[in-house]
Amino acid sequence: MIHVAVALLPGLGVSVWLLGSKALIVVVISTVAAVITEVVGTRSFQSVRDGSAVITGMLIGLCLPPTVALWIPIVAAISAITLGKLVFGGLGKNLFNPAMVGYALVLVAFPMQLIYLDGMTGATALDVLKHHEGDSTRALANHPAFGSIGARQFEWLNLAFLVGGIYLVLLRIVPWILPLSVLLGVVVPALVLYPITEAHNFGTPWFHLFAGGTMLTAFFIATDPVTSPSTKLPQIIFGFFVGSVAFFIRCFGTWADGFAFAILLGNALLPILEPKRLSSS
Repeated sequence: MIHVAVALLPGLGVSVWLLGSKALIVVVISTVAAVITEVVGTRSFQSVRDGSAVITGMLIGLCLPPTVALWIPIVAAISAITLGKLVFGGLGKNLFNPAMVGYALVLVAFPMQLIYLDGMTGATALDVLKHHEGDSTRALANHPAFGSIGARQFEWLNLAFLVGGIYLVLLRIVPWILPLSVLLGVVVPALVLYPITEAHNFGTPWFHLFAGGTMLTAFFIATDPVTSPSTKLPQIIFGFFVGSVAFFIRCFGTWADGFAFAILLGNALLPILEPKRLSSS
């Protein structure tokens, strides 16, 4: 868990650099709220020594926009620990990723609070794609929400999380096949759709890799050892499912980014992918 926290620091640093100091405040608040909820819920300070509550809080804070009201990360963190973890019996027994449980809950309950409006562009690139489906990619090429290789600002965030993710892979803390499968789940349908529906502007494969929460999800959320498969074939299926579902939510769903819902749906498939593992736990 210490290595995971260290690997998140490049992304956190870039987030503060690009989005301002409030991005750090949101992460700190969600982390503190997660730790306190864990201690209160288990009635033990020993329960936070494994570091899982800290990582859950950090992930929630990094998923939330810096413009969010400060009570939102508190609600998300409390919901993550209680509904995503403690009700299942604690660490190792939960079916769903706690961070995504908390984030998805506030995303559905308070959607207007979680809209991020960039001071320069007025919206993120994924939001622009969502509301300008009739415009071609070329027509939007000069829109200020788009960066050099992906979404403005988010391309650097994704690059930072990619660096942190590679660090975890090199240390063999996360299996390389899982994040790769998530990324392929995003890229393959984008490769198929882009040439034949370019006029509808679903975005290039390269854009989708460096927009929204792609790298954060691929390396830090989908690889959660409790809520993801432990063997290769299920990992490939799980990762590809998460990436492709998120891509189709981006293109055809209500939400600009769909990784939270894709992760939770993937978690729900875990008993089918690895029934023996869950029955033994």
